Amino acid sequence: MNVADFKKKYLEEYEKLNTQQKKAVDTLEGPVMVIAGPGTGKTQILSRRVANILTKDKAHPEEIVCLTYTDAGASEMLDRLEGLIGEEGRKVRVSTI
Repeated sequence: MNVADFKKKYLEEYEKLNTQQKKAVDTLEGPVMVIAGPGTGKTQILSRRVANILTKDKAHPEEIVCLTYTDAGASEMLDRLEGLIGEEGRKVRVSTI
């Protein structure tokens, strides 16, 4: 996926977020902790935050760490990142706590 396609896909997905989700995605400096119940969009928010950081050239994929509580969540995060930014998404370090 080229940079223009990546940015277009990111903006399309960003527009689907609510105000609070956008606030988390727009926070580019420092860590962000998202605490919410099952099925509320935590993985969606975090994958879009990573895409935002990469869109703004704040880091390389291999410099980012995403932590989740379950192996299923980590796998889902990698799948979403790959869907958003292509193969580069697999270079983000995603693990469980």
